[in-house]
Amino acid sequence: MKILSIELPDFVLEHRNGHKFTVTGSFTKDGDYILEPVSGWNDTCIDCQQDLESLYEDIDNLIYSAMPELYDRHS
Repeated sequence: MKILSIELPDFVLEHRNGHKFTVTGSFTKDGDYILEPVSGWNDTCIDCQQDLESLYEDIDNLIYSAMPELYDRHS
């Protein structure tokens, strides 16, 4: 998976199967950084042909590697 573009709070990603999609990052009241696909998790999992848990982990790791400061902002 790779990041095609970043325009905070949105990230345009390309899954290894070629599917392109957008996720939006936001902070919870507790200060955790969370990610939500614009098209929803169900559709994104189907389009990427990957289960929710591993897809979220892959996206989270990718964005953390690119911008770790987002995750530390509210700690």
